[in-house]
Amino acid sequence: MPGQLISSPTNTNHLCFFDMDKTLISGNSGVSFMRYSLRRGKTTRWKVVKSMFDYLRYRYDLLNMELAYRDSLRPLMGVREEELIQFCQEWFNDSVRSLIYPQAHDFVRQHLDRGERVAIISNAMTYAVAPLARYLGVPHILATRLEVRQGIFTGDYIHPLCFRQGKVFWAEKLARELGAELSQGTFYTDSITDLPLLERVKNPRVVNPDLRLRRLARSRGWPVWDFFPGNR
Repeated sequence: MPGQLISSPTNTNHLCFFDMDKTLISGNSGVSFMRYSLRRGKTTRWKVVKSMFDYLRYRYDLLNMELAYRDSLRPLMGVREEELIQFCQEWFNDSVRSLIYPQAHDFVRQHLDRGERVAIISNAMTYAVAPLARYLGVPHILATRLEVRQGIFTGDYIHPLCFRQGKVFWAEKLARELGAELSQGTFYTDSITDLPLLERVKNPRVVNPDLRLRRLARSRGWPVWDFFPGNR
């Protein structure tokens, strides 16, 4: 498909959602985060390898995401929230900003310029998504929220996980808050695991899809784009 958006009138009640990994940025943010953590002495090589293995299982839809998330949050128990906020900003500056697809950056800007309500929706934790959202000028973040008590992480997350049907839950919540209709929205993603939300919006948009989603998109006539890394 050509790298142009389908034109539509300006609509401040129109919702547009972008997944993060393989949609806005190349690669997997979780693996990138673990590699950066290793360089900073915050994790072990074994945990980096495990994160890569978990990512492969996720790509083939074989990962129990709830169990994987609970395991990944154990090292955060007792850590101050402000420390993770700062660490994620440093990680973004060092490792993530260069991964942003130029085409995705342009698409986000076009939706914002048309007055639409734009959100990043991701299974990643909110702290990992926030620096990217700020950089792109995206005002809304829907991501997995970690439980915090008195500024300290408990090692748990706020249910539901922003994954599969959980993405629909959080997208519907935002739509209600903004007085918009989710059924009239747009959603860009790469993963078959996002099918529940793709089927809820008027304008499903598929970017760098996995094999199952690419086949499904073709059969349903959904637009498909392939974004490539590059320098802006």
